[in-house]
Amino acid sequence: MLAELSTCRTYRYKLYRDVNMLGDKVIAFFGVNPSTADESTDDATVRKWRGFTERAKGKRFIVGNVFGYRATDVNELAKVRDPAGLENQKHILDVIDEADILVPCWGSRKNLPKELWGNLDNFMSMLLLSGKPVYCFGKTASGDPKHPLILGYNTELVIWE
Repeated sequence: MLAELSTCRTYRYKLYRDVNMLGDKVIAFFGVNPSTADESTDDATVRKWRGFTERAKGKRFIVGNVFGYRATDVNELAKVRDPAGLENQKHILDVIDEADILVPCWGSRKNLPKELWGNLDNFMSMLLLSGKPVYCFGKTASGDPKHPLILGYNTELVIWE
């Protein structure tokens, strides 16, 4: 299995892909919410994570999200009763445990409904308190970790500070 979804498939809690069996690390990427990718289909962001993982000589990447609700528009998150989903926290802890490095990359909070901004800060605190190394692709003007979709593959991961 390459993804953990709710039985109703409304929430995706974890997605992983093997990239290079000769690789030496597992990279965890954390976005805001899942879109269309699932156990058999990649979306543009998943394809981008694959490319970054290949270039970093990673053997696998795992994806977790601040919110587990699957939507192509982040504004939908403010319209559902539980945008995280019942099992998201458990799966996030599993992702952190399985990974060698953690890479938050959800982009500017200004794209997210304002009432959900605090979730990003809480999530980042959880990553930093995990004891695992936390990297990013750089920061947005709002101080959030850059989203990989618009970045070139020559973009280096840097330590989150």
